[in-house]
Amino acid sequence: MAFSDQTTQVPPSIGDKSLLDAPAGRISWRWWGLWLIGFGAFSMMMPRDASYDVVHYHLHNGWAALNDRSGQDLAPAEMHSFLNPVWQVFIWLLVDNLPGRLVAFLLGIMQALTLPALYALTRRLLANADIKPALVTVLAIALAGFTAESQFVLMATVRNDAVFAGLFIAALVLLVPDNRKTPSLAAFALASFLVGALIGVKVTNAIYGVFFAIAALMIMPSWTARLKVSGICAAAGLTGILVFGGAWAWQLYSAYGNPIFPNVNGFFNAPLGPDTPFRDTRYLPDGLFEAIIRPFIFLFDGSLVNDYDFFDPRLQIGYFSSLAIIGLSLNNKAKSSPAYRPALAFAVATLVTIIIWSLVFSIARYIAALWMLGPLMLVIIVALTKPNWLSHKHTPLITLILAALLFAATNPTQLRRVAWTSWTQPYYSADVPQQTDYENTIIAFSGDYPGAFLAPSLPPSAQFTHMVPPDWSAPALENYREQIRSLIQAETKPLFVVIVDVEDHFDQTVAKLRAVESVQVDTATCTQIETSFDTPDIAWHICAAKPLQP
Repeated sequence: MAFSDQTTQVPPSIGDKSLLDAPAGRISWRWWGLWLIGFGAFSMMMPRDASYDVVHYHLHNGWAALNDRSGQDLAPAEMHSFLNPVWQVFIWLLVDNLPGRLVAFLLGIMQALTLPALYALTRRLLANADIKPALVTVLAIALAGFTAESQFVLMATVRNDAVFAGLFIAALVLLVPDNRKTPSLAAFALASFLVGALIGVKVTNAIYGVFFAIAALMIMPSWTARLKVSGICAAAGLTGILVFGGAWAWQLYSAYGNPIFPNVNGFFNAPLGPDTPFRDTRYLPDGLFEAIIRPFIFLFDGSLVNDYDFFDPRLQIGYFSSLAIIGLSLNNKAKSSPAYRPALAFAVATLVTIIIWSLVFSIARYIAALWMLGPLMLVIIVALTKPNWLSHKHTPLITLILAALLFAATNPTQLRRVAWTSWTQPYYSADVPQQTDYENTIIAFSGDYPGAFLAPSLPPSAQFTHMVPPDWSAPALENYREQIRSLIQAETKPLFVVIVDVEDHFDQTVAKLRAVESVQVDTATCTQIETSFDTPDIAWHICAAKPLQP
């Protein structure tokens, strides 16, 4: 992720008394290299992420794609079995071939690349305003964004949201050139391809596409230029989508008649998709007005947009700042700044994106990048109204203090993690009990808490599926699930179920299997599958089961 800053390289050194006064130029990659290695080492020391999505599909889907399980299994990771596995294939190759701590180190380096992207974006926006801040000032602003809650909650994780947020910010860097008023057509094409690639890999990244489209068009000074740019962006973005998502979309369309099965099935009308539009409604607001004010509600109750509560005011800072930047259209002095057009473009894009995100997703990690951009949006107001403040001799120290205070005020969500037991331990391992032969059986991961990550450790001759999903996701595969029920009731193979023992989940799942699927679990046969994700209060059990006679 190299950015073509054409200014003089600045190699700051610890102990140099002029460090706080050094101008914000391009930082040598020697220093960025040290940062990447340091952050990777920090990630390597963190306990591994063992949260819901990791054990549900991030490990399973990559393994399943590499082993061509689509013709054998029936949605072991429930509706998430049908997500594009490109990222998960990359993850499984790492997990399957490298020690777990090394996997965390490499993923930490990828996450750490967000900081140089934020630095480049901040420096270029301020340079456009004819401001020459100190390097420390720009770096402190970038750090204030980088230390968003989404970064640290996703430390040492195989999930993709933090990395994708960094790649999106890299695309925005290309919209703010160093040596010209507007981006080149090549920059537009490259940035659009990058955003398209993000959407191709993960459909929910389309929300970043909304931001990018608004910002890219508003940055251009005339409608003629916008029309030209829109064509280039559309072509390059579509290319990115097809390169990284086209093959999987075609596979889903060929199998089910819906390239993003089971989503948006009201449009594709695939027979195995849901009859009515499926949405995860757990976090959605009640109408447009609530979507507009929602950022100021979930600031004090993060559980409204996340599995667990957290506190991070960066998104709200960006939201307020965007409103203020739009209000500066009444200020002729601010409008005369060369930075006003990109500032206005980012402000409008921020507001529209947050409102659409609230109405469609309202899940925090899907717009992690906008949390990271919040401090920068506030600084842009200063650049447009009080530019001299950013060049004051005390500004580097002040920005460092403010960044530290913002970091101290941030309260990350509680994420399930499991400590490493050795330096060579794999990220994932499972010890399946040998007293039972699971060859040529049906194994159903069952209940609200997932277990599909265990599939790679079970016999490849087994057929994997899922029964009694969470209430919120059940409607997505209601028609598809008839295939699972037919398979179970046919009794052509021995049936086993995998159920997580945590709190009262085990007993509830056994009861649901009997009441909903007419499957009786023989709890006397249950044995524990010891995994690298076990903790004293959570374990996975495999039990013999059989369908009840009508």
